[in-house]
Amino acid sequence: MQEPIYLLVLTHNYPRYKGDYAGIFIQLLCRKLVSQGISPIVLAPHDNGAAEYEENEGIKIYRFHYAPTVKEQTIAYRGQMHNLVLKSVSGIFKFKNFLDSFKKSASEIIEKEKIDIIAGHWLVPSGLVMKQLAKKYDIPMIISSHGTDVRLMKKYYKVVYRYLKSFTRKLKCWTVVSSFLRDELLNLDSSLKQKLEILPLPHDESIFFEDKSVAKESNLITAVTRFTDQKRVDVLIKAFALLSEINSSARLEIYGSGPLEDNIKNDIDRFKLKGKVKIYEPVSQVELRKIYNKSSVVVLNSVEEGFGLALSEAMLCRTAVIGTDSGGIVDIIENEKTGLLVEADNAPALSGAMFRLLSDGELRMKLADNGYQQATKNYASSSLAKRYAEIIRVALKD
Repeated sequence: MQEPIYLLVLTHNYPRYKGDYAGIFIQLLCRKLVSQGISPIVLAPHDNGAAEYEENEGIKIYRFHYAPTVKEQTIAYRGQMHNLVLKSVSGIFKFKNFLDSFKKSASEIIEKEKIDIIAGHWLVPSGLVMKQLAKKYDIPMIISSHGTDVRLMKKYYKVVYRYLKSFTRKLKCWTVVSSFLRDELLNLDSSLKQKLEILPLPHDESIFFEDKSVAKESNLITAVTRFTDQKRVDVLIKAFALLSEINSSARLEIYGSGPLEDNIKNDIDRFKLKGKVKIYEPVSQVELRKIYNKSSVVVLNSVEEGFGLALSEAMLCRTAVIGTDSGGIVDIIENEKTGLLVEADNAPALSGAMFRLLSDGELRMKLADNGYQQATKNYASSSLAKRYAEIIRVALKD
């Protein structure tokens, strides 16, 4: 019997309590790695309501404090880390304390748990910590990017990537969730070609599946998103306003939160869509399954999305999807076969796609069936975890 491989997983996003959805795909990956002979030890920031240490389904989870009080720990889990850090000098100092605490805790775990390999999720902040750890420990390292870190690295290229370039070239592997992210990184540094591998986010098939006990609601369009500029919820509202002029029974439900929520509510009032468009707080994955199953169409019209999880989850529930012809979404949707792609920031085109699917049941069913087949083949958690375990073993042999 082979000795287990002790994997230190560094992440700023990981479920803090039962029902929390923050970084839940990392938790799923870790669970699946246990069956592959990998022993994951997770290090994530502490937050209100989270245990400092726990063991769950073969995973050890450590959480580090990075501020004098729990109330002051506001950098992680809010979805706006870069804004919190860059908006003031005090934010920069808080981020430095965050990184120092992250590094200190990682060093303690490396020595305590006899870590064989380190895997970071998101180049910032985990990559920043790993760069420092690499100076002290001769341990192979791999990193995974999910979208936000690559987009911010492009924006702050001179500061971020030039600092991290020498470190990234020493990585054993750098996984990305889409061909879009791979190409973006190659545009920054073509020497990364041999290190980059596309590995989509794993999906929990025990949660996301076609539930025939849930009836489809005709004319219901759903968006699971965040209220940020990237997600273009304002464009979705404009498109739905156009749709309402020709399909008065159409309804839109939006599940999400974010800094632009008040703006979106104002748009709903401005277009006189009250009653037709409803906003709900984010819900658990089990509730999401019910929502996807009852929807006739699920839409994600963001730009330069790293992947597009809401679309692939909806496809596993055999629901038709619409996405923008942008970013990693094009890896998920094959236009006219597994869903519909529309031009980004084109409200009339999005409105037309929604009208088309609501009015053409045969097309909607065909796209839903094809999307389901593709999602079950490409995003199964067990096969993706197996490939990730292979990456880990190869890294240890090099």
